[in-house]
Amino acid sequence: MTDKRLDALIDTARAEREFLRWVILSALWHARPYGTTEAVIMGACRDIPLRVTADQVRAELKSLAKRGLVDLVDDLPIWSAELTPEGEAVVDYRADCPPDIARPPRW
Repeated sequence: MTDKRLDALIDTARAEREFLRWVILSALWHARPYGTTEAVIMGACRDIPLRVTADQVRAELKSLAKRGLVDLVDDLPIWSAELTPEGEAVVDYRADCPPDIARPPRW
């Protein structure tokens, strides 16, 4: 495989991760004020369709939780998450979006 093709694959994987983060935030925004489980988030991802695994969703949930955008309950077999006020501000376009989240431009 040439270097150019490998770079294209890496960029595609990065773009999918960034879009997955946005889908997770959007799903949690629609689940307000209670939050939801990883199974519902996985269902939303598969309806788009995104080919993601539970491990990928969990990794991105951890990433969003480290930034303070979601509150994560990960001490049970089935994880659940809830949008924080900071995460809600990002989804509502009231706050700047971190550069590695693929938030679409505002209309």
